[in-house]
Amino acid sequence: MACISGCNIGAWVKSEMKLTPVFVLALTAVLSSAPLASPQTPMVQLIAGVVRDPKQMPICGAIVKAQNSAGITLAQTSTEQDGTFSLRVSIAETLSLRVTKSGFHDSLLPLTNGSFMDLQVDLLPVQSASDPMQFDDRPTFSVSGITDWTAAGGHGSDANLRASESLARDARTLGVAPAVSANESENALKAALVRGPASFDANHALGSFYVHARRFSEAIAPLSKAFEVNPGNYENSYELAQAYEGAGEHDRARDLVRQLLSRNDRADLHRLLADIEESSNRPLAAEGEYERAVQQDPSEENYFAWAGDLLVHRAVEPAIEIFTKGARAYPRSERMLAGLGAALYANGHYGAAAQRVCDAAELNPSDSNPYLFLGEMQQFSSEPLPCAKEKLARFARDQPKNPWAIFYYAMALSKTTEPGRGEHAHEIELLLEQAIKADPKFAPAYLQLGILLYERGDSAKAVEQYQRSIAADPNLSEAHFRLGQAYRRAGENAKASQEFQTFDRLKRSEAASVEQHRRQVRQFVVVLKNSPSTAPK
Repeated sequence: MACISGCNIGAWVKSEMKLTPVFVLALTAVLSSAPLASPQTPMVQLIAGVVRDPKQMPICGAIVKAQNSAGITLAQTSTEQDGTFSLRVSIAETLSLRVTKSGFHDSLLPLTNGSFMDLQVDLLPVQSASDPMQFDDRPTFSVSGITDWTAAGGHGSDANLRASESLARDARTLGVAPAVSANESENALKAALVRGPASFDANHALGSFYVHARRFSEAIAPLSKAFEVNPGNYENSYELAQAYEGAGEHDRARDLVRQLLSRNDRADLHRLLADIEESSNRPLAAEGEYERAVQQDPSEENYFAWAGDLLVHRAVEPAIEIFTKGARAYPRSERMLAGLGAALYANGHYGAAAQRVCDAAELNPSDSNPYLFLGEMQQFSSEPLPCAKEKLARFARDQPKNPWAIFYYAMALSKTTEPGRGEHAHEIELLLEQAIKADPKFAPAYLQLGILLYERGDSAKAVEQYQRSIAADPNLSEAHFRLGQAYRRAGENAKASQEFQTFDRLKRSEAASVEQHRRQVRQFVVVLKNSPSTAPK
């Protein structure tokens, strides 16, 4: 396989001996069978793996450094033409692997016991300084039509697909302020309106309060009255359009926004019109408006709105492109990184997805959203994800009363241990019990506890946990399937048949629900364009 970036391996002069794959295997065998090092002799560990881009093309000439917890480089090498690397380091403390390459985002991969070999590092490309970030009148893709998306977008198993759909929907809500509750301020605003029922300020203040409280239907009357008094006030007109949209009066909202656009062509109006078109189930029109908003004002909010909507509609690669550009323009945006992680996950790049979400968690460790994203990714991944165990451990430590925090950490540990009997099995069991204590109706924890007991050979206790899981959530299909397996193993075929029938019914219902969602949101047919950029920065 050719190496990207046109690297000539002969131009790379190495200061250390390069190891062939055969020698790597031999050295691994020697190290694994060698006696424990003495306190005076540090253990030598071989670290080996491959570096690729998001399209799984190898990256040659990437600098690979093994660093300690203080960031001091203990060993360094660069990748071969096939993207592989290997280096040796004396282990005396926690290690991490830093991979850098011009034109790509850096990657930092914590190295835990058992994860020193067969490492896979994905580097995300960035634009060079000579290629300033810009949004084209015709970007590198276009939305040319709408079709059913049953076989489009997304990668991996059905569970992974459902997870990516969930992440996509959740990603759009990142950064959305929660609804504010009514308080004494509402009474004061109402009193002011009673004193001046024709007052623009009084009507606008109460209507604005309702919009921010997401009580859109109640906002329409005072904002409409304020609009009658002063139709030229932009803020009131914008909030009235928001109220119409939130209340489901899409035609009135659209007409008002178009009226405002005829007087003042603004990016925030295009974004609001896009929201209206999306709510009206006109996603193609919505994408055009999101694009115009970004062209006029490449703000963090506009980037995120466009990329998030593309992701919901399973236009995954364009979503990655927009999220990547947005993350480069706003590197401190937590939700942009989390959204990029969700898009990469939907495209099958699970390791790179996890790293971006971990980066988001670092920006604001107190925010639960990135951890919840990461936990869902890890739960449905068959392998440990980079940085997931470390970040989810912190999540569980910081929020010991949050059942999801505890549960997701247990799931991260389960990916690094032998089912039911590994070194973390007892800790996983305790964590699941802790999650149940935090929420006695937490069905996923009962289910996983049952699976752990079943794999340990304790079928009777496993059945109890499956039954508790079903009692907490009768629609959890996997719990019925697992219970049916346990009954069949115990020779209770009638009970097993009943559980399998319930499982089949729930699976059909789930499939219908997913299909309904797919038809509702639809899929964009994304056609690559070759036209050059024309828009300014």
